[in-house]
Amino acid sequence: MEDKIKEISEKIIKLLEEKKIQEIKEIIDDLHPTEFAELTDYLLLEQTIGLFKLLKDDEKIAELLSELSSELQTKIMETLGKEKASDILEEMDTDEAVDFLGKITPQESRELLDLMPKEEAEGIEELLKHKENTAGSIMTNEFIALPEDLTAEETINKIRELNPEAEMVYYIYIIDKKERLIGVISLRDLIIANPKAKISEVMEEDVISVLDTEDQETVARVISDYDFSALPVIDKRGVLLGIITVDDVIDVMQEEVTEDIHKMVGSSEVYEDKLIKANSLTRAKARIPWLFICLAGDIISGLIIKYHSGILQTIIAMAFFIPMILDMGGNVGSQSSTITVRALATGQIEIDELWKNIWAEVKVGCIIGLVAGVVMSFIALLWQNNYLLGLLIGISLGVTMITATTMGALLPLIFTKIKIDPAISAGPFITTAIDVSGLLIYFGLGSFLFKHFGI
Repeated sequence: MEDKIKEISEKIIKLLEEKKIQEIKEIIDDLHPTEFAELTDYLLLEQTIGLFKLLKDDEKIAELLSELSSELQTKIMETLGKEKASDILEEMDTDEAVDFLGKITPQESRELLDLMPKEEAEGIEELLKHKENTAGSIMTNEFIALPEDLTAEETINKIRELNPEAEMVYYIYIIDKKERLIGVISLRDLIIANPKAKISEVMEEDVISVLDTEDQETVARVISDYDFSALPVIDKRGVLLGIITVDDVIDVMQEEVTEDIHKMVGSSEVYEDKLIKANSLTRAKARIPWLFICLAGDIISGLIIKYHSGILQTIIAMAFFIPMILDMGGNVGSQSSTITVRALATGQIEIDELWKNIWAEVKVGCIIGLVAGVVMSFIALLWQNNYLLGLLIGISLGVTMITATTMGALLPLIFTKIKIDPAISAGPFITTAIDVSGLLIYFGLGSFLFKHFGI
C-alpha cells in the first residue's frame, strides 16, 4: 500500500510540473480520502494546496479534508479564502465542521459562520457550545427523528420525502411532542413491520443513550459494549440533541490512546501526530519535565546508597545485585500499572473497586515475589557461597515485588480519585518510586541481617 501511494505521489508531482490538470483530477477522484491523506505525506505543502485549488467540487474537497490533520486543514482553508471555506464547511458533516471551527480562532470561526446559510450556521453554533471532550462535542445533529403517531408506512414515506442527508440512516429515533427521546427502531425492523402499525407499537422503548455532558471515553465504552453503530445524545430533560456514530468513536479512542501513550513516556504536552513531526527542541521540551522526576529519584537513590556505603564496603557482593532488585521491581510495577490504567480506561474497573484491584495485585506480587525470591536466593548462594546473602536477596526481591505490584495498582487509582490522569503515573513516576523503595528495602534488610547475624 505504501509503495502504491508513493508511486502515485511521484506521478502527481510530475503531472503538476507538466500542468496536466485533467489527469490529476482523474487520479484524485479514484482515491479514497484516507489514501489521499497518506498521499499528502509525500507532497510539499504548496503541492497539496495546489491540488485543492484544482478541485471545483466543494463536496469532494470536504470529503478529502475530513481525513487531514487539523493543521493542514487550517492552512488549506486559509489559502482557499473565506468564501470558498464557508462553502466547503456547508458540505462537511456537522461534527467535522465543528471540529475544524474549534481549532481556529473565535474571530475566524465567526467570520466563516457569518458567510454560511443562517440555519446551518445555527446548527453548528449549537454544537460549538458543548465542552471539549464531551459527548456533545463529538455528536452530529444530522439524524432522523420522527413523531410517535406515524404508522410504519407513513414513516417510510416520510423518510423518502425528507431525502435525508443524515450521517446514520440505519436508526430512526422516535420523539414525543416535547422532542424527548422515547424510542428507536432500526430500518430493518421498520421495513418488515406491518405497514399499518404505529411505530410506537414496534419501536424499542428501552433506548440506551448518553447525556451531552458525558465524557467521550464513556461514550466509546458504551458503543463498544453494546456494538452500536450510533448512539443518541440527550440533555437532562431527555430531549434528543444528536447522535454519535461509530467512526467518531474510533477517532476518539485513537486520540485517547495516543494522548495516554505520550503521557506515559513523559511527553504530555504534545498530542496526536505532532510529536513525531516536531523539531528536536519541541521533542526535548515535551520530555524534559518528566525526566526531571527520574533525575530526582536517581539523586535520592544515590543518597541511599551513599548512606549505606559502609555495609557495601564490608559486603561488596551486595552491589552485584542492586541492578537486579531495581529492574525486577520496576518491571513488575510497570506491568501492574499498565493493567490498571487500561482497566480504568476501558471501564473494566471503577474507582469504587479500588481495594479489590489492589488486593488482587498484592496476591500477584506475592506469587511472583515468592518464585523469583526463591530462585535468586539459590543463585546468590551458589554464586557467592554466602547463605545470609542468599537469604537477603530472596527476601528483598520478594518484598520489593510485592511493594511494586501494590504501588503499580494503587497510584493510578489514587490519581484518578484526585482528578489527575492516571496515565501520567505509568511511566517515570512509578519507576522512580519503586527504585527508591527497592533500595530502602534492600539496604534496610541487609543492614539488619548482617549486623545481627553476619558481621
